[in-house]
Amino acid sequence: MRFDSLKDRIGIGLAGGMRRRLILNVIAFIVILYALYFVINMCTACFLNMDIPNEYRECANVDLTKCFIKGINPYSAKVLEQDLPTTVYQYGPLFSLLVAAVHFVLPFASLIPLHYFMALICVLVAGVMAFIMVREKTETLLPASCAFLFIIACTWRYGYVNIVPDTLGVTLLVLIFFMETRKNLPYREVFQAVTAVALFYTKQYFVIVAVSLFIYLFITDRARWLRLTFTGILLMALSVIVIQITCPLFFTYSLLIVHGVSGQSVSDSLFALCSLRAQAVLATGGAQPVSTGYAYEVLQLKSLAGIFIFLFIGMALGVVMAFIKRRPSFESSRLLVIHSFVAMAALIYLGQNDGAWLSYYLQLLMPSVVIYTFIALEGFVTDEEADKWFSNGIMCLLIVISMFTTYRITQRLPIYSLSSDARTVWDKAYAYCDAGAQIGEVLYIAPLGYNALANDRYLYDNGHEMAITERFLEEYGSSEVYQKLFPYGDDVMEKSLSYRKDAAKKVADKGFALVATIPGVEEVVSTDTLQRGGYTRIDTLTLDMGRTSYDIEFWVPEGSGINVE
Repeated sequence: MRFDSLKDRIGIGLAGGMRRRLILNVIAFIVILYALYFVINMCTACFLNMDIPNEYRECANVDLTKCFIKGINPYSAKVLEQDLPTTVYQYGPLFSLLVAAVHFVLPFASLIPLHYFMALICVLVAGVMAFIMVREKTETLLPASCAFLFIIACTWRYGYVNIVPDTLGVTLLVLIFFMETRKNLPYREVFQAVTAVALFYTKQYFVIVAVSLFIYLFITDRARWLRLTFTGILLMALSVIVIQITCPLFFTYSLLIVHGVSGQSVSDSLFALCSLRAQAVLATGGAQPVSTGYAYEVLQLKSLAGIFIFLFIGMALGVVMAFIKRRPSFESSRLLVIHSFVAMAALIYLGQNDGAWLSYYLQLLMPSVVIYTFIALEGFVTDEEADKWFSNGIMCLLIVISMFTTYRITQRLPIYSLSSDARTVWDKAYAYCDAGAQIGEVLYIAPLGYNALANDRYLYDNGHEMAITERFLEEYGSSEVYQKLFPYGDDVMEKSLSYRKDAAKKVADKGFALVATIPGVEEVVSTDTLQRGGYTRIDTLTLDMGRTSYDIEFWVPEGSGINVE
C-alpha cells in the first residue's frame, strides 16, 4: 500500500480539485473524531459489564468454548450416553475454537472477558480492512473514515460487541473482499474459497458469499473461477466427511435444530410465508404492522432504510453510471455489486428471523454497500473531467451520507451502557443463584447462564435447547428426509424433552433449591408445575440486556430460607 504525496493527491492546478478535496477532508476530520469517540464508548460499555449478556443466547458460545478447553468433543455421539442431556450448539464452532486457542496460550485469562476481547478485535479488524480498501481507491480521507465507522456498525448485535460469532463472520466476509483487492496475492481465489468454507463454520448463513464469488469470477476470469469452484467444493466435501466421522452431532445441531429458534421450520414454503405476511398487513389495515418474522419484515426494512437510505441511493447511482460508461466503477467493484444482490436474495429467507433485530441485513448486505458506495461516489467528485455541477452535487450527497448515516447509527444502533440501578438488579439476581447453589441445585434460565458457567454449575438452557419442542420432534418423525440427513435428531430431541419431564418430577420432590423462569418466554418447568410442587416465588427481577429486558421469576421450595438482603 502506498500513500501518494499531498500534491499528487489534491491535484494542485486542476480546476476546483483542491477546494472539493479540502471540504471532504474537513468533514473527514469530524468523522474520525466521532469514530474514536464511538470506539472508546463501545469498549467502555463492553468491558464494564462483561459478566452480563447482551443477547439471550450469548452464553451458548462460552459453554461451547469451555467444552473445547476441557478437551470435550461436544459433537460426539458419546455425549448422548450421559445421564444429563448434551447441550445444543447452533452456532458454528470456529469462534469458540479461536478463543480456546488463545486461552491455551493465556490460561490465566478469564474466559468471558477473553470472548469479548476477541470479538472486539474482530470488529476493529473488519473496520481497518474496509478503511484500507477504500483509502487505496480514493483521494480524500472522508470515504475511508466513514467506511471504518459504518463497517463497525455492520457488526452490531444488541450493543456492538458480544460473544456470539457474528463479529468474526463479518470480519471474514470483509476479508474476502479485501483479498480480491490484493492483485499481487497469488491464488487469491483459493484463499477466498478457504475463507468461505470457514464462514460456514463460523455462522452458517455467511456462506452465501461463495455464491457471490462464483458468479463474479465466472463473469470476469474463468481460470480463477475453475480454481475457486474446485477448491471450494473439495474443501467443503472433505470438511463434511471429516466432521461427520468425528463430530456426528454437528449437523444435527447446526442445520436441523437451528430451525426451531424462530418457531418456523424449513418445511414452510416461501409462498406460505409471504401469504401470511400479507394477511398480517391486511389485518392491521396497513398501519404499523406487527413484527411477524416473515420474509423481508417490513419493520426491519423501515429501520434499515431509516439509517442507510442515502447509502442505497449512492450505490444505485454508482451502478447506473457504471452501466452508462460501460465499465466498472473501479477494480473489484463487480464483486461488491454482485454480493449486494446475492445478499438481498438470501434475505428473502434469512430476513424471516427478526429475533436478532437487523443483524442479518447489517452483516450480509451492508459491508458491500458501504465499501462500494464510498469509492464510487468519491470517484465522481474528484474526476476533473466530469461536469462541475454533477461533481458538486455528488459531493453534497457524499457529505449528506456521511453526516446523516453517522447521526442515524447513533440513534438506531445505540451502544448500551447499564445504569447503576440496572447493575444492582443483576447483582441481586446472581446473588439469588449463588445462595441457591449453596443449598442445592439451581435450574438456570439462559440470561443467567454466565453465573452457572463461571462457577462450573450445570447449565441445561444456554439459549439453544429451547428450540427443541414436541412439535418439532413430531415433524422430524414424519419426515424421512430429516431422518436420513440427521439420524441423531430423535435421540438429541428426545433426551432434551425427557430432561424437562424429569425436571418437573424433580420439582414435585423439591429437588431444586432455586428455579429461575421467564413466564411466557421460556420455561423449563411451568409456573403451574412450580406451584403444585410447593414452590414460592420470592422475587421477580427485570434484567436489562440492552435492547431487550426480561422479567425473571425466582422460585424456591416453601420454607427454604433463601435471602440475599
